[in-house]
Amino acid sequence: MIFARLKMWSAAFGLIVAALAASWFGGRKSAQADAKAKELEDYADTRKRMDEVGRMSDAAAAADWLRERGKR
Repeated sequence: MIFARLKMWSAAFGLIVAALAASWFGGRKSAQADAKAKELEDYADTRKRMDEVGRMSDAAAAADWLRERGKR
């Protein structure tokens, strides 16, 4: 009788531990996926801004632009 109850309580405890572990690992995986999505969005925004700037064909103008930008 006591062993049957002990088995029942250990099985219940094991199920609770397994459920908590599954939710913890699932939360970590979800957080990693969210972080990766944010990183990709940031990359896309940066790339879009870089493409909008265009290119300078004159090396002296580019050097002047860099010099001015460094003063800010």
